[in-house]
Amino acid sequence: MYSLVLDESGTHAGAPVLLVAGLAVHESDVRQLEENIHQVLDGHLTPLGLDPYDYEAHAGELKTPNHARRRPDGRMRPGSPWVTIDSAVRLKVLDEVYEVISTWRPASDDFPTRMFGAVIDRRNKSQPKAERQAYEHVLHRFDEMLGTVSAATGVEQRGIVLHDRRDGYDKTVQDLAAKWQRATGSSKIDRLVHVPVFADSRVSRLIQAADFISYALWRYYNNTEDAKLTPLWQLAGRGEGSELVDVVHKCPEFGSQTCQCEPCTSRY
Repeated sequence: MYSLVLDESGTHAGAPVLLVAGLAVHESDVRQLEENIHQVLDGHLTPLGLDPYDYEAHAGELKTPNHARRRPDGRMRPGSPWVTIDSAVRLKVLDEVYEVISTWRPASDDFPTRMFGAVIDRRNKSQPKAERQAYEHVLHRFDEMLGTVSAATGVEQRGIVLHDRRDGYDKTVQDLAAKWQRATGSSKIDRLVHVPVFADSRVSRLIQAADFISYALWRYYNNTEDAKLTPLWQLAGRGEGSELVDVVHKCPEFGSQTCQCEPCTSRY
């Protein structure tokens, strides 16, 4: 059994890209990966007299934590608990969690950990179309991976998708997945045991790992920052000729071979 944990970025109005990304982790590795991530927070927060379970490993908040602010309706939006932590500590936690993920090795090479992602340029895509295309790529590639691992090992693999909770869109994603499960031919997804399950990332270090993947991709495509993402490419599956197949960038320049990002150039 595999768990695919997913997170989104770019759902706000005016975002240049929308992306869905995360990690597929075999059941035998889930607890240890979560523990390795938790140990990073424990190592930095416990000496400060803080409980690491009160803190979420959230890449954006580690880099720039939100301060408390007043909402348009007059109510106060609470700030991030990370706002009181010295920036040097926060950035060490950020770097070390990325190191845990990028250097992670599964208990068995037969059941690899894989990175998935879909980055959709919003210039020619409305929000619903962009999200549908992103989920379609990620869920179908995950389904194909389960089939490949099953065939290679002789051990049938099924998968479940765990997604950071997002109010207002969970039913749409679940309806899409159910439709693809009922489909025939190349559109069919038949190795998922359930439609995607939405959960609060605060209670799952595994879902928090998906946030680090999506944050690295977001910074890469919006700020051309590749330091965090470069070590992660090794977790993405490749096809013939080193083509990245598990992470895709859908943009108007794709056919002209002018986009120089890693997923695009791997296909030229």
